[in-house]
Amino acid sequence: MKGQEKTKAQLIKEVNELRKQLGKVRKEKGGFSEIKQGLEQLRRRNELILSSAGEGIYGLDKNGLTTFVNPAAARMLGWRPEDLHGKPQHAVIHHTRPDGKPYPKEECPIYAAFKDGKVHIVNNEVFWKKDGTNFPVEYTSTPIRNERGRLEGAVVTFRDITRRKLAEEAIRRANEELERKVEIRTRELRDKQTQLVQSEKMASLGQLVAGVAHEINTPLGALISNGDLFMRSVRKVKAIFSAPDKAVAVQGHPELTRLLENIEQLNTINKTATDRIMAVVNSLRNFARLDMAELAIVDIHQGLENTLTLAHHELKNCIEIHKDYGNIPPIKCYPNKLNQVFMNLFVNASHAIHGQGEIFIKTRVRDGTIMIEFKDTGIGIADEDLGRIFDPGFTKKGFGVGTGLGLSIVYQIIEDHKGKIEVESEIGKGTVFRLILPLNLEKSVGKKSSSS
Repeated sequence: MKGQEKTKAQLIKEVNELRKQLGKVRKEKGGFSEIKQGLEQLRRRNELILSSAGEGIYGLDKNGLTTFVNPAAARMLGWRPEDLHGKPQHAVIHHTRPDGKPYPKEECPIYAAFKDGKVHIVNNEVFWKKDGTNFPVEYTSTPIRNERGRLEGAVVTFRDITRRKLAEEAIRRANEELERKVEIRTRELRDKQTQLVQSEKMASLGQLVAGVAHEINTPLGALISNGDLFMRSVRKVKAIFSAPDKAVAVQGHPELTRLLENIEQLNTINKTATDRIMAVVNSLRNFARLDMAELAIVDIHQGLENTLTLAHHELKNCIEIHKDYGNIPPIKCYPNKLNQVFMNLFVNASHAIHGQGEIFIKTRVRDGTIMIEFKDTGIGIADEDLGRIFDPGFTKKGFGVGTGLGLSIVYQIIEDHKGKIEVESEIGKGTVFRLILPLNLEKSVGKKSSSS
């Protein structure tokens, strides 16, 4: 009995031990079940994320075979996801470049990600669809590493950028069209500007006509009068030689001597008059020439002198000219345009001087530039008008006196020469216009000359 009871006690003890172990097993089994459920939820969540993403996403192993494809990628590529699994991605969708040339997989940035372990971002390639067509893509290839840090493959995210490319192309075409229209409009404006410059020049010439006519008429009158006196003197000389008492010694004849002196004096006056006419005509011809687009090497001082000759009737008798010319070398410029500038400034200065006044002209070479300064003792310009004097149409001269284009054209011409204008003025004391031009105008405006 005692032996049986002992055996029974042992059995009960063993049963209890087995129950404890069974409880532990059941408890551990329940923990494994929870882990399994958690992993399943995580898998479903990842699948949901991939399915919901608008971008195409697919994975590759380190052999370049497709391991997963989300619905967006399959839809854009025209494949079913299961048909892409296990296929070599490069051979299926990335085998050809945008220009139609073969794309070796050794050069593929997608494959490079799981070889060099770097992220590769590309935005100028194409993916190919199942139907043989392609579409532009922007993609990122990111390497995948395991828990030990070893490269296992890559995940690729991409988007179809067809709309963006179409928009960029539309913008490019619109820009080209806009540039074409701007070029046409610029050409039209340049033509209009040339017409305005010529119109202003004609207006200036119109103002000069009366003075030029007077300048020419005065020496012509002298020539005509002197010609009459010359002929009468010649007739008297002939009469002396043909007189009955011609045997009288001619040498030292008082009247003959006086007549010869008159003839010599008349010839001197005639030469002065003809020289004046030639100067006026030549200056007028040079000023009115239309070959304004031509660059030429000229003497700035000669241009100033020619313009002063034409403007003489505007300045004489009431305005004294003071010249302080520096040592200015001949320069390459648009001479007739600069003469137009000089004429406008001279005329403006003469209009600003009421009664007697002075104009000071000064030229210098300064810091690689040419400085041409015009200073008058006129009425001056009000401070509130200084900022507007170069605006087209602005004038204070009154109706019928000025076109309002003179200084605007001056400003544009100086800009064409890559120069600038400085203005200083004080009411009641006068105004200074200072032109600053590059000394090497050929280098500054050479490109403009070739385009012209």
